[in-house]
This record gives sequence, structure tokens and C-alpha cells, in this order.
Amino acid sequence: MAFAQFVLGLGGLFIGTGEFASMGLLPDMAASTHVSVPQAGNLISAYALGVVLGSPLLAALLPSHD
Repeated sequence: MAFAQFVLGLGGLFIGTGEFASMGLLPDMAASTHVSVPQAGNLISAYALGVVLGSPLLAALLPSHD
């Protein structure tokens, strides 16, 4: 059980880091995609929405392992 909690914690850390790191790169993301910074911010929102909707869906569809 302790290993599963450790892996779950690492997953949360990596997902959170990915979202917050992309905020710092937002001006570069906007420049490379040739859109405004607020429009590029929608990319972060889309990623966060995908995590919010996808995580419970995957948890419900994949079998649990003990």
C-alpha cells in the first residue's frame, strides 16, 4: 500500500508541475504558436480540463490492482 501511495503522490506532483511550469513558458508558447498570450493561456486550461475529466474516467475504466 505504501508504494501505491508514493506513486500516486509522484503522479500528482508531476501533473501539478506540468501545469505550473507551462504558466512560466506562456509568452514563449504564444510566440511559437503565433497567438496572443490570453489565447495561449487557453492551452493550459484545456490541459487542466483534460486532467480533470480524464483522471476519473481512467480510474473507473481500468481495473484496480492490489
